[in-house]
Amino acid sequence: MGETASHSAMTPEAVEIWFPIEKDSKGYPQSQDWEELWATPVEGGCFRLDSTPFFVKDIAAGDVIAAVTTEEGLYTFQKIISRSGNSSFRIWLHDVVAHDGVQIVEALRELGVHVEITLERLIAINVSPDRENEIWEYLEAGRGRGDWGLQVGFSPDLEQSTKK
Repeated sequence: MGETASHSAMTPEAVEIWFPIEKDSKGYPQSQDWEELWATPVEGGCFRLDSTPFFVKDIAAGDVIAAVTTEEGLYTFQKIISRSGNSSFRIWLHDVVAHDGVQIVEALRELGVHVEITLERLIAINVSPDRENEIWEYLEAGRGRGDWGLQVGFSPDLEQSTKK
């Protein structure tokens, strides 16, 4: 799918968990039905999600989940066990700033959030509860300038809808 910023930070025991992708009314993303996210095993046969999702909705890094093993030996998402309190947002860089992807990622990291990038312009952002309001204002400002499209992947505090 492309390079992400977090793979190198995974622990040796981290595993990939496959999540089905809920398509929007236009069938997006057309090229993918599943997203694989890194998670670390925790007590009780559960996993703590390490990755920030690019496409999967209603989940955030840090959430504890249950997964089942397929006949092929892959882990697939089953259910959320507990929430981390984190939020996940995604921005799609518009042409006007697409060449500045690295600088935008660095600016977000300087604001204290975990960021992953793929396809050179799709940025997944994991935000802790204490940073959500500030980060949301920053993301809204960029959307208002026309720099990017904005989507809420999951937030305990914000409406669960696509923001364009």
